This record gives sequence, structure tokens and C-alpha cells, in this order.
Amino acid sequence: MHPSNAYSRAQQHRMAQVILHALDNGRSLSTNELAPSIEVSSPETLHIEGAAWLQRLLHGGYINKLGGLPFINAPLGEHLESLKLPGSIELRVDGQVKKLQGEELNRFYHQAASELQRSLENGKAPYLGLLNKGAIVPLVFGFEKINNLSTHEIKLRSKTTQHSYQDTEHPLAGSPENGGKLKEVEVRSLGDFATLCLGCAVKGFELPTDIVVRVKGQKSQKAQYLDAQQIQAFRQNLAAQVAEQAKGKPLGALPLHQLQEINSRLRAGDLSDWTNV
Repeated sequence: MHPSNAYSRAQQHRMAQVILHALDNGRSLSTNELAPSIEVSSPETLHIEGAAWLQRLLHGGYINKLGGLPFINAPLGEHLESLKLPGSIELRVDGQVKKLQGEELNRFYHQAASELQRSLENGKAPYLGLLNKGAIVPLVFGFEKINNLSTHEIKLRSKTTQHSYQDTEHPLAGSPENGGKLKEVEVRSLGDFATLCLGCAVKGFELPTDIVVRVKGQKSQKAQYLDAQQIQAFRQNLAAQVAEQAKGKPLGALPLHQLQEINSRLRAGDLSDWTNV
């Protein structure tokens, strides 16, 4: 798995939240005896290069070894002792060497985790995975034919392949000129559909009212299809629950950690009741 993998980035974000939650609440981070040296090009880029270093550490030291899984959907302070960071760091900047320990080291970790979290929330990680506390929400979208696609070529040793893509933002309802209306969504569970609906509400996107929703879990399980009435009932129930939990505040104004809690409470309920019509 690469550090830019969607699964890794969602877990990186959750683990950055764990670090920041601990430091912001005066808790000590668990440390080990490692004392790495970090080369930084300038003091002005320390936060960016520190975040990149932390990303590599979390991915290589934990996520790639399945060590990030306990943090998914768990309370932020629950597994803090299993996240061990170096007990000291040598920073090398412009030929100068500075050893970070104690409070200075904690400030470095806070700065690095804050920058990593910021970059992931600004589009470097799938939003639904962040909303779902580090757990990716697998989705399959089925669109009508999309017209007027741009193409580019990739030349390999033995052949040249052409790839089509849309180079502008595509509305889920499609457009008269380009087509491409969203017709079907496949999710693994009703919980994942709830997270999708919540994410769309937060971001101000409207799913078409006449989409087909296919719920397909394990390969051996038979798919469940939701008809228009069931989808409408599900979305109405979700909207009512969300409005109650948000206490009248616009979803876009709520911090991510509060949206994560709303999402967790939605998924914890018996969502099959929402499809009874």
C-alpha cells in the first residue's frame, strides 16, 4: 500500500486526530527510543516537511502493518498508548542541528499533525473516509453516457492507449449538453448510504431523486434494491435525525469532529426501519 492510497490517507487523518486530541487535552504521547534525523530545507517549510515526515511514519510504521485499524471508529483517546512516536528528533536546517525533546518535541508533533490533518481535509483524502472516522466508504456510481469527453494518450513500449476524462466539474444530475446523469449508486450497507447522504448534505450536493440504490454486502449475499419510496423515506428520516443532532446549525458550519459523531450515531441505529413504507 502506498501512502497516497485512499485507505492509508483516511487512517492517517484519524491518527493525526488522535495526536492532536491528546496534546490539546494535556495528555502525554507514548514514545519509543527512536531518535530520527529530519532534514528540513528552511524554517519556513518546517510545518510542511514535518507533516510529510509524520505521514511516512504513520504509514510505514503503523498503517502498512495494520496498526492503524484499532483507531478506526474508536474514541480518540482509547488506543493512545499503542501509538508510539520517537522520544527525540534531530532537526537539520541550513547546516544547523537542533535536538527536540519534551515540550519542544510536542510542539513539533502538534504542528506536523495539524498540517497533515489540514492537507488531508483540503482534498488529499476521500471526505467520506474522514467523516467515517478513518473507515473508507466503498461506492460504485453508475452514470448515463457522458458526452464531449477529453482524451489523452499514454505511450507504452508496445502500444499506445487512449483514456477519456472530464476536465470540468460534473453535476450529478448531468447536463443537456454533456449528459451523464447519475442513475445508480451501489453501497455495502445502509450505514454507508447514510454516510453518503450526510456527506452530500454537508457539501451541499443533491443526489438525483430518481436514482437506484443497490445495497450489496458480501459476495454471497443477495443485493437489496431500494425503490423511490424507500429512498425518499430513508432520506427524510436521516434529515430529521441530522437536524435534531445539529441543533439547527448549518451542517457546513460544524467542525469535522462533531459531524463524525453525528455520522456514528446515524450508523448505530437500525437503519432498515427507515426503509419501511
